[in-house]
Amino acid sequence: MELSNLTLMSGETFDDNVLGAVALRQQGKAPFQSALLHDYDMVVLMLHEEQERERIITHTIAGEKRTQTVHVRMSELKKAVMAGDNNELLTSLVAGEVIWDPQGILGEMRHEISDFQGALKERIMFMEYARFLHMYVKSRRYLEVGCTMDAYNCVLMALYHWARIEVGEAGYFPDPAIWEQVKSMNSPVHKLYEELTVSTETLEQRVELIMLACEFALMSKAADCCALLMEILRSRKGAWSINELLQHSALSHLEAELPLVLRKLVSRSMVREITSWADDSGDGHVIRYTM
Repeated sequence: MELSNLTLMSGETFDDNVLGAVALRQQGKAPFQSALLHDYDMVVLMLHEEQERERIITHTIAGEKRTQTVHVRMSELKKAVMAGDNNELLTSLVAGEVIWDPQGILGEMRHEISDFQGALKERIMFMEYARFLHMYVKSRRYLEVGCTMDAYNCVLMALYHWARIEVGEAGYFPDPAIWEQVKSMNSPVHKLYEELTVSTETLEQRVELIMLACEFALMSKAADCCALLMEILRSRKGAWSINELLQHSALSHLEAELPLVLRKLVSRSMVREITSWADDSGDGHVIRYTM
């Protein structure tokens, strides 16, 4: 579809500076559709190199057809692919029809997702592991102080990230509708999900059971899922401070999770701690990390 045709369909005019455009339409009774399509006939994702805000939304109508157009920066779309935390943008990118892609940017991104190898897979696996560990630790802390419902909520999210790891290990990009994807794989994590949500045991018993399984999975998956972090630690002779690691482009969005991952890997002797005197007059030591 030419960009001029899109203008006629949505009632909005776009210039040639747009890097790419994807149109997502209502698809009958498809199993999963973006929430952006609620009460709209079409969602158009417009990709820009730079714009004033990260996201600009416009609504147009042509005849009886209503269109929601989402203008996003290239950086935000890349973040959605890597972080997996914006299902609406991901769904638009993966399931939509590419209607403008003069530089092949959208086609390349979709190919990387379908191929799911190399840097993309490595980064997603590490991110999901870090979030898995974070939610497990939060659940453990809530359970220790008797906040069972909060522990349940956190361990449910831990299973969600575990499920995304399972899909990645099978060689597939994690879908927004992750539980349907995992169910079709007959994965053990889906059985744990059912055990947590429908078992007749008490809520506390269910949470404790799932946490035992999570603890084992976190140990067994550490080496493979944390390959990205260990590559970064090996990339220079000197050890890294936590602040230096958080300034790395591949780790900068994991401020809450990275310290937990480092402690986990140190406790398993997969990463080494090196201490030195602090630069200021304090009595403490600075901890740095290396392989």
